[in-house]
Amino acid sequence: MQRLDPEKKQSIIAAARSRFHRYGIQKTTMQEIARGAGLSVGTLYLYFKNKDEILLACTQVFRSEHERVAQLILQSDYAADEKLRRYILDRFRAARATREGTDCAAEIARAVMRLDPHRIEAEASLTMLTIGQILQQGCETGLFHHVNLAVDVEVFAYSIAYFFPIAGKEPLPPPEEEKLLAIVNWFIAQWQRP
Repeated sequence: MQRLDPEKKQSIIAAARSRFHRYGIQKTTMQEIARGAGLSVGTLYLYFKNKDEILLACTQVFRSEHERVAQLILQSDYAADEKLRRYILDRFRAARATREGTDCAAEIARAVMRLDPHRIEAEASLTMLTIGQILQQGCETGLFHHVNLAVDVEVFAYSIAYFFPIAGKEPLPPPEEEKLLAIVNWFIAQWQRP
């Protein structure tokens, strides 16, 4: 069995992301992805058998980045209130960049949901887990009090859901970072010790 080069795989994913964002999935061919990665089409097919597999690999990059940032924030020396602000703002900015970074965002979102219908649930679970860990750290350090983790995490997540729409379903007015931060700060004030 031939050993596949991880760098080539990453170059394929990078080329595909660039093409998908610029031209959409339907208008992107495997030949164009291969050319963008500096590979032959035959080599591309050693790594991925079709565009669906490539798209799923692209979404895994987004998920891995989410996990990486969450761990960095959780392990940082910031107080829990600042961790929460930083984490939520990072998620907001990542979601906004995904939605607004291309005219093809709605097409990409529909394709991802077709291929991985549990994607939104998985991202929401990771988000809620991270928020819960931040609140737990805040309780352990005495910064937060009267926190009912199960209830508070869920209420908090529902309260900010408006700021994380799926591409193609953006609300009016569009979500604003300053308003999201105001909600986060309101919750932090409720959890902090008097």
